[in-house]
Amino acid sequence: MKILFIGPTRIGDTILSTSIINFYLHRYDDCNFSVITSPFAKDIYVNMPRLSKILVVNKKRYGLHWLDIIRFSFFKRWDLVIDLRSSITSYFLNSRTRKIFRGNNNFHKIVQFKKFLNADEELVPKVWYDAEVSSKSLVKISNSERLIAVAPYSNWSKKDWSIKKYKSLLENEFFESYTIILTGISNDIRNKKEFDDFLSSPKLKIINLFDRGNLRHMVPIFEKCDFFIGSDSGLMHLSASAGCKTFALFGPTNDLVYGPWGNHTVIKSNNDMLDHGLKNLSVEKVLNSIKENIS
Repeated sequence: MKILFIGPTRIGDTILSTSIINFYLHRYDDCNFSVITSPFAKDIYVNMPRLSKILVVNKKRYGLHWLDIIRFSFFKRWDLVIDLRSSITSYFLNSRTRKIFRGNNNFHKIVQFKKFLNADEELVPKVWYDAEVSSKSLVKISNSERLIAVAPYSNWSKKDWSIKKYKSLLENEFFESYTIILTGISNDIRNKKEFDDFLSSPKLKIINLFDRGNLRHMVPIFEKCDFFIGSDSGLMHLSASAGCKTFALFGPTNDLVYGPWGNHTVIKSNNDMLDHGLKNLSVEKVLNSIKENIS
């Protein structure tokens, strides 16, 4: 079965959509995928099973990037086209069956995907990695036993908690036996001085993995962590997909749709108005929630 998978652009959506790919991988032994994705999300697919081809599409002015998609997909015969971008192009492809997703803001994405596929079984997001990725990743945390993953930044400042509050939280004696795995990309750091103050805290044991490796490299690390703390971001979804207990800090974004999937905890700001972001989320509320949910 030849499947064309036109994936989302954003990292978080892409991680959640791997649940659709996993559904087909488990149901059909003979299926293989050609994937269309963005430069931001491409690393998620590199080690996926039964990957035939991958097209990385850079967005162009006037929608000209769709010409690349047409050249990649138009002159082929597909058994199934799965389009998560709701594009008109999918209707014109030579395919026996096509599924074109249209989302809503009323249900979690995974619930929407389950209905989209008319699936009885539970859908599970999963990001794949190989032995080489695992060995390169785990050497970074060798000799570390109790670990907390912390991803303080997202691609939008309104979704982020103050790095000063992270520092105040993690300096609490509750966390003194843990080593902090700090992850993210430097381009998202809002205040370099405050970030450096966090790194230099004498009370914290930190392994700084900012800008180290790609998304796949974080999966085996998350699998070793006791839990994760971070804002609504691709790394939050990656942590949840790795089975790491995830504490997700939410302000202006919709946790009903984009909360971490699985047995995880959303901690919401007392005021989720856009202008406030996570400013009103107290250290005490986050600390108490973590204590209540960590045995």
